[in-house]
Parts: sequence; structure tokens; C-alpha cells
Amino acid sequence: MNYTLNQLPIFLKVTQKESVTKASGELYFSQPAVSIQLKKFH
Repeated sequence: MNYTLNQLPIFLKVTQKESVTKASGELYFSQPAVSIQLKKFH
């Protein structure tokens, strides 16, 4: 797996909220930025 420690909190928040939109709001990132990080995560 190629991921950074910065991507782990994003992945965790998305799985907790079960929504990229809700997670991005709580993380203060745009929804596209969160989606890009999720794509890079795998």
C-alpha cells in the first residue's frame, strides 16, 4: 500500500461518517480534495 500518514485521518473520518461530503466538512477540506486523497489511498 502506498499511503501517507496524512491520508489516514481522512480515510478514518470518511469511514466514520460514511460520506465523503460530511467528512470533508468536518475536516475543513473540499469534497474533491478528500475524493482525490481516497483515490490515492489504495
